Amino acid sequence: MTHKPRTNRRQTVSQPATLTMTDETRHTVRTLDLSHGGISLQTDSQIRLAQYCAVSFKVQLGENNHQVLAMGQVVYSDPDAALGFKTGVQFLRIDDSSRAIFHQLLQEDAADA
Repeated sequence: MTHKPRTNRRQTVSQPATLTMTDETRHTVRTLDLSHGGISLQTDSQIRLAQYCAVSFKVQLGENNHQVLAMGQVVYSDPDAALGFKTGVQFLRIDDSSRAIFHQLLQEDAADA
């Protein structure tokens, strides 16, 4: 499958997460990387394209854990020999506190470069 070129800086973030679909189906997943525009996830099964969903996970910044929640839409879900499936979610809505956490994560990445 062909993906559009990414224009946003991506940060590797490997955390357990929950992907909740609009029908309330929940998938236990793992985050792979994120940007201000979306997130890439490791999933055990293929997720149907164009579905709306919520992604939630925790990240540690400094000594504090922060809960992140974003609403999005599945834009790809491709087989991956090492991961099972690699699934991409484009963000449609992010609460202000989660947006601030993403900004901090991506700023830390820029400082490390």
